[in-house]
Amino acid sequence: MQITLKTLQQQTIQIEIDPEQTVKALKEKIEAERGKDNFPVSGQKLIYAGKILQDDTPIKDYKIDEKNFVVVMVSKAKPAVAASPSVSEAPKPPVQDSGSTSTAAPTTNPTPAPAPAPAAVPIPSGEAKEESSAVATEPQQPARC
Repeated sequence: MQITLKTLQQQTIQIEIDPEQTVKALKEKIEAERGKDNFPVSGQKLIYAGKILQDDTPIKDYKIDEKNFVVVMVSKAKPAVAASPSVSEAPKPPVQDSGSTSTAAPTTNPTPAPAPAPAAVPIPSGEAKEESSAVATEPQQPARC
């Protein structure tokens, strides 16, 4: 069967493949025709009718219509890691440690903590009266000028 694929850059790719083959075989054909650098099998995600196609599923199971197309998304996470290792190192620890979600929570807690602290401080009633009397005299002074 003839499968039409479109990239996010609107490039169209035509692949001839047996519908009995798996999605992984289709990805391997895409890699072979378009190059390992631009379309590595590990970075490909194929989407048809709003569903991500699973590698071990035969193509025929998705009932792909030859008139329609399959979207090819290629994640370039590996080149990004090589290009900027400091940026990629920061996200890695939270992903690797399941307990890092607890460390992420304290990071978010200090931000809300300062906001409630000023709101919780009560103003003594004597000071409130002094402030209101000071406010009362201030509007009178600009009126005199």
